[in-house]
Amino acid sequence: MRETKILILALAATLGAWRGVAAAPAAERPVASPATKAVGGRAVVITLDGEVDEYTKSLLFRRFDKARALGADTVILEIDTYGGLVTSSLDISRFLKRQNDLHIIGFVHDKAISGGAMIALACDELVMSPGATIGDAAPISIAPGGQLVGLGPAERAKAESPLLADFYDSAVRNHHEPLLAEAMVSVGRVVYWLESPTGERRFVDDHGYTALTKDGWKPVAGVPAPLDGGETLLTLGTDLATRVGLADAVAPGPDALASARGYQIIADLSPDGGEKFVEFLGNSVVRGVLIAVFLLSLYIGLHAPGHGAAEAVALISLGVLVGVPLLTGYAQWWEILAIFVGLALLAFEIFVIPGFGVAGISGIVLLFGGLVMTFVGNAPGLPGLWQLPQIRDGVRTGVTAVLGGLAATVLLGSMIRRFLPRIPVFRRLILSPAGASATVIAPGTDPNDVWPFSGTVGVATTPLKPGGAADFPYADERKETAVVSDSGYVEVGTKVAVIEARGNRVVVRPIGRASV
Repeated sequence: MRETKILILALAATLGAWRGVAAAPAAERPVASPATKAVGGRAVVITLDGEVDEYTKSLLFRRFDKARALGADTVILEIDTYGGLVTSSLDISRFLKRQNDLHIIGFVHDKAISGGAMIALACDELVMSPGATIGDAAPISIAPGGQLVGLGPAERAKAESPLLADFYDSAVRNHHEPLLAEAMVSVGRVVYWLESPTGERRFVDDHGYTALTKDGWKPVAGVPAPLDGGETLLTLGTDLATRVGLADAVAPGPDALASARGYQIIADLSPDGGEKFVEFLGNSVVRGVLIAVFLLSLYIGLHAPGHGAAEAVALISLGVLVGVPLLTGYAQWWEILAIFVGLALLAFEIFVIPGFGVAGISGIVLLFGGLVMTFVGNAPGLPGLWQLPQIRDGVRTGVTAVLGGLAATVLLGSMIRRFLPRIPVFRRLILSPAGASATVIAPGTDPNDVWPFSGTVGVATTPLKPGGAADFPYADERKETAVVSDSGYVEVGTKVAVIEARGNRVVVRPIGRASV
């Protein structure tokens, strides 16, 4: 009868029916037993550190393929992470539990928090280094100021549901105590470790504690009672995790573990410099700086087009801004489309339509909305994941980064207009402000060979936004040529004076309306 109940509970967890399982009496839950430990063989060390996202997930999967190609039969997965995207963590957990031809040891180097704990418990064995920590896997919401934001009961239940199912499934599969796993995810789970007068030990909840203590059971000496209270999330250090049976062994490092087990380490597949650089570029602060660089370069390119340097920097920074989130799983195709459609609408508004209207406003909304959403991890396909606090945190982070980049652009843009024209290196890139010298002729150029000459007065024949066309005296007639305004938008019919003529680049400044 007992074995039948255990089998039913295991199948229920596999299907994700954790609610029915949680209602079962604590005394009938599967009791943790030692995992089978492989000894000897060829081992590969794979490192999982930093944020868990789509990029680290894809790298991890490729490393497992490489380990298998190298002939390894054991993988020591060295874990040191605070977690990351819920979807990526769930995918990695399911992946690990399907690797039936490899023995996977989850080695917690320093910390396995949140998604890291989920991944560690999915491994065939759990080994921890001295002083390491595992647990604290509940979905939480953190405001920009760092304070925790509460979740409603329904929102929390939706966010926790897939996590509880996965943690329970890993616990049953790898012979861990399910109560310990669930207490890492859900606030309100109380866990006691009790010992009977005959020496039998059990993990129970508060109801089990009340029932068993009446029969003479007592908390196990030397461990906290309870192990986890109703207002906390279970987080265990190495010593306590080992004592309660969550960790199977303690080792100072993968090499020491391999030596003790008789493994031959044939490869160490740790992240290389390129992967670390991608992780660096994905940092929200770095991306905020890139947004400022992109907007500033875009401003310079629109204000003084034709040089090419600002446009090149804008394209490179935009490529990094959308490319890295695509790699890491924070950007989807519609977000990238929104960014490029927004840029197209802004260009249409500036260069085609006079003034500023619907196209410009729509472009700004799409551009900034798309950039903000590239900070939000993808969360479709599982019930309630759109309500996860990580999604809201991503939106907050994105808004903060975009607004910070915009503020930096405004500040640096004003500084550029004020100071950079005085620096010789930048004089060719930045137009002089109004009131500066009106004559700018390239060194070695004969003014008689340049048309229209610097100082020539003409009339704008199209709106200048800032690019457009104007006509100037040419011998005994007038001739139209492409020009760029140094003062932003200029209406048709406005008198303009040439302040710079270099090759096919003609810069003008408005001086008044033409007579009718």
